[in-house]
Amino acid sequence: MRCLTCRERLLAEGAAHCPKCGRMYDSAQPESFGQAPPFSLLQYWLPGFLTALFSGVLAYGVCLTGGDMGVALFCAVPISAGAVLGYATKVRYWLLVLLALALTGSMALMIVAMNFAGFFCGMTLSLIFAAPIVLGMCIGLAVRYWLIGSQWRYRWYLPLVLFVALPYVAQWVESSLPRRREIATVRTTLHVHATPQEAWDAIQFYEQVSHSPPLLLHLALPRPIDSVGRKDRVGEIVRCRYDRGWLTKRISRVEPGRLLEFEVIEQHLHFERDVTLTGGSFQILPQADGTSRIELTTRYQRHLRPAIVWRPMEETIIHTLHGHVL
Repeated sequence: MRCLTCRERLLAEGAAHCPKCGRMYDSAQPESFGQAPPFSLLQYWLPGFLTALFSGVLAYGVCLTGGDMGVALFCAVPISAGAVLGYATKVRYWLLVLLALALTGSMALMIVAMNFAGFFCGMTLSLIFAAPIVLGMCIGLAVRYWLIGSQWRYRWYLPLVLFVALPYVAQWVESSLPRRREIATVRTTLHVHATPQEAWDAIQFYEQVSHSPPLLLHLALPRPIDSVGRKDRVGEIVRCRYDRGWLTKRISRVEPGRLLEFEVIEQHLHFERDVTLTGGSFQILPQADGTSRIELTTRYQRHLRPAIVWRPMEETIIHTLHGHVL
């Protein structure tokens, strides 16, 4: 027996109420109940999955073009998509988890396909989205079970509307809050068996290194082409060319055999919304045994938030670049 209104399975004999929608039925009166299984948004996984996918990608595109790259974009969007999936999909728990993982990958692929992000950023997003999507799925599932026996007339669609609206509300709140400028510094140290003068003579910028960069740099950064300009005097301008843009550096401090410091005065590398490079330095520290310790420093303004999510990736890329240069 199934309820005529919501198609919920009816187990009680005699006159009773549907446990889901409250409709009266009587097992002795066939006209008060039905036998056909339901075909609804909550019964089959595909409608709920597609609703979660397209609402999530749409919210990502709107938040990306209309505001900061922060908590709304990287937390509220996947939580919203996961909540829609959990609320609008009535399947076994193990299948729901698989659908959440499929939703994570599908969102990342659609974001890349729609040119909202590059391939490397898409892969990174799939890792970042996984936990919030599963969290949102649990929230949606909990709300659905909480409302399953409710008589609230709007329970079929209003929670979905609220879940879909979550990223836009979060974006509005986030854009209303003041934001401070955050400068990050990453430093890599290498001990070399060379005198300070030998180490100084071997200093090269990333764009001047001839050997092939590691795979991570191939994926994450534009390919360097060349570098034009002197770096032995304060005020010199060095223009660095890449396959997808350029970078201009100005030498700000030179202590021959010890320190070379520069500031970035122009950046056109297609990741300006992610980070803005501000400067860096090479410092050579002589050791008692005649060898040298080289410290390579990069400073940049961080735009991606929350920092706890993006900092490990940023630092890994920069340390890899430093290792390639050194």
